[in-house]
Amino acid sequence: MFYRLSKAQEDFLISEPETGMGYQVIEAIKTGSYVREEYLVLNSEIVIEMDGHLTENVSEVFDNGIFSVKTNARLITFSQIWVLSERQVRYNVNEPKNEKGATENPVENADGKEVFVRLSAFEEEKRVDKINKCLRPGSYTTTEDDYVTCKFMECDPIQRYALPTNNEIISAFHFKPVKTDTLQKGIVQPAYGKQGGGKEAFFAKGTAINTFLKQTPY
Repeated sequence: MFYRLSKAQEDFLISEPETGMGYQVIEAIKTGSYVREEYLVLNSEIVIEMDGHLTENVSEVFDNGIFSVKTNARLITFSQIWVLSERQVRYNVNEPKNEKGATENPVENADGKEVFVRLSAFEEEKRVDKINKCLRPGSYTTTEDDYVTCKFMECDPIQRYALPTNNEIISAFHFKPVKTDTLQKGIVQPAYGKQGGGKEAFFAKGTAINTFLKQTPY
């Protein structure tokens, strides 16, 4: 089952950290209920029930397009929302690898030279602020070298970055953080039956204005 959110709750989720690149796993209580339930939220706008048909539901969203699904989806409102971290979700699904995920590693400053790439299967990527030309706070990317390696080796980015979709990545967003930007680097952990293993970077505070370089087809 798919749902759409009010603008206020979309904006709230955009202001909250991602669980992984392009998605959030939330625990929430529907308005009028007292039951805490788990949902997958794509691009901070489409809510999908964890009803045992997650893969098929996610595929349907991408097959029909987020805009079309959102237009026809029922509105859902929550009285409370908790966004789960990558670590919380991973420990519920898979045993961790020896390498740590990004948020388990120390915060460091960008060197002002390295480029990072965010992959997206969405028609409109909400984590990219095209007005201020930056990455929004609480967002994941991979590194440019890992992105190039993935393309050169023709590996499956869905598997490499453990994304909850089996649909095609359509865009890549390139960023060059400045030296005052901070991030955490790590290795994508297995989740959703995907192997992970790619490099990831988490920008808790986003990136500075004018650090967005370009958008390219994947």
